[in-house]
Amino acid sequence: MHPRTPLVLSLLAAAVSLPAQCGESLYGTPLTGGVYSDDVVLSMQSLGFPFPFGGVTYTDVHVSTNGFLYLSNSGAPAPGGSGCCSGSTSLLVAGSPIIAPMWDDLVSDPVYGGEVFFNALPGRGVVTWRNIREYGDATPRTFQVQLLATGEIYFTYDDRCNLYTAGNCLVGMSPGGGAALPAASDFATAGFAATDTNYELFAAVGSFDLAGQAVQFIPTAPGYAWLPQACPNGSHQAFGRGCYSQGNSFYQLITSPPAAAAALSNTAITLLPAGSEYVVINGGAYVPPTGAATPLSLIDDSQTTTPTLTTPFPYPGGTLNSFVVCSNGSVWAATGNSIGYAPDVNVMLNANAQTGWYAWHDYNPGAPGSGQVKFEEIAGVVYITWDGVYNYSGTSPADATQLQFQFDTATGQVVIAFGTVSPNLHTGFQTGQPHLVGYSPGGPSLDTGSLSFASDLPITTSAIEFAAMQLAGGVAPALGATTTYNLSGMPEYIPGSSVHLGTLFLSVLPLPGGFDLGVIGAPGCKTYLLALDVDLGGQVSLTPSMSWNVSLPAGTFAVGNTFAAQAVALVVPNSLPNGQNAFGLTVSNGLLTTVGGW
Repeated sequence: MHPRTPLVLSLLAAAVSLPAQCGESLYGTPLTGGVYSDDVVLSMQSLGFPFPFGGVTYTDVHVSTNGFLYLSNSGAPAPGGSGCCSGSTSLLVAGSPIIAPMWDDLVSDPVYGGEVFFNALPGRGVVTWRNIREYGDATPRTFQVQLLATGEIYFTYDDRCNLYTAGNCLVGMSPGGGAALPAASDFATAGFAATDTNYELFAAVGSFDLAGQAVQFIPTAPGYAWLPQACPNGSHQAFGRGCYSQGNSFYQLITSPPAAAAALSNTAITLLPAGSEYVVINGGAYVPPTGAATPLSLIDDSQTTTPTLTTPFPYPGGTLNSFVVCSNGSVWAATGNSIGYAPDVNVMLNANAQTGWYAWHDYNPGAPGSGQVKFEEIAGVVYITWDGVYNYSGTSPADATQLQFQFDTATGQVVIAFGTVSPNLHTGFQTGQPHLVGYSPGGPSLDTGSLSFASDLPITTSAIEFAAMQLAGGVAPALGATTTYNLSGMPEYIPGSSVHLGTLFLSVLPLPGGFDLGVIGAPGCKTYLLALDVDLGGQVSLTPSMSWNVSLPAGTFAVGNTFAAQAVALVVPNSLPNGQNAFGLTVSNGLLTTVGGW
């Protein structure tokens, strides 16, 4: 046994009893200023206290967009370069003193809400990389380092942190200056090293194993003991729909590929023409293509035009003699829409200029071994089929999905049908792209929220659009902190006035499918709470929005607790935009809250 082991074990035992530093919500000052920043060492920041590290104290930090910081003292020149781009053990020990919670080839991109922050709190310096993505990937993540005046260091990672691209990611620290390079550590399990240089190197895609955790480093002079702690980030997840919403588009967004496979495999929806709109119902079936089907010339992220139809197809915008097919699971009336691999609700609803029918996912019919996208007409029905097409980066039949669009040229009916949907996560740049299924005419559309086809159909699209009340969460719900519920789009309590009246309820028993309140005279309105456990009180507002603050004290709540929320508003009976509801009640969507460590 190492002579320091009993002391280290004592320190670890003491650390277990301390509050976990699961992330600081006070991010402080933005350092990149909302500007796209890649491979940049940002301006020097003062900690406000001497931070002991490697037998020396430091007063300042120089933060890199690539997920690490250098230490220095006032007046010292800023270190040159950023150590571009991925983590390097040779650079770790060769240069300035460095602390690296996630040294990778990262980009602070305002398109994804990317920003790097610094906050000097009493006895604690905090650097946060928020919504930072890897170069070449579109998946943001947030992580943080806290430096304490005691010499302790905390690395904290949200649930999205992973390694999506090729190249090394390094987690660790070193006093630099040519320090000796020890063997790598494993920070996912408690440990100790009698050296001030400690690191773990992640090289394989998907190998990063610290997501949803904090790692506490306790100085032992020399060296550090470390202790990982579960710190999942809290979340608010909307579900269901408020009443009443009406739009010319509709969609279901499923963000987890395994869940998508379960929800979509062997299902179908049918769009029945109703004048210039659609009635959308469950029904239909995937039909395997015949040997006479024509393969379309599609590769990764591409589009092509089908052969000319024998009979023109009638749709809400007119008639079509052919379709434009995108490899990523979409069929359009004409060219002009995005061929991007990442399903995007805003692009579907507002950026795409052409009418489209969607089962948007990142497919690659050009992958070796993949099935093809095929076209054929049988008895007046046009079939466009993804016949075992692989997910992006797929390499085997387990990555194949069967998807089909059916267009009836006699009636204008459309069916979107699935056979087997691959549950496999991607590897490489686009890990785990979601599925976005629905319809949108060209031009801007109102976002009425994601449906659950299993429970929310039938619906009818409408050229006259209006939105239901929307309930959304504020800051991530963290144990010991306060979270906020924001309600918008409230109808007036007295039509023609500006008085709005609403109440928020919480329940530990969510009702995901909802219960229709037609029994009390509010058809089409659903309660998503099985019991009204907590009434946060009614509010009167002169604006169509209001908010409620909810504290999450330790002792009452624990990390991982979930509960649901829903708002209710009263209006004059039959005063809502579509004339429904004799009861005079309207409700928001539901919101599922999960208490996190940060």
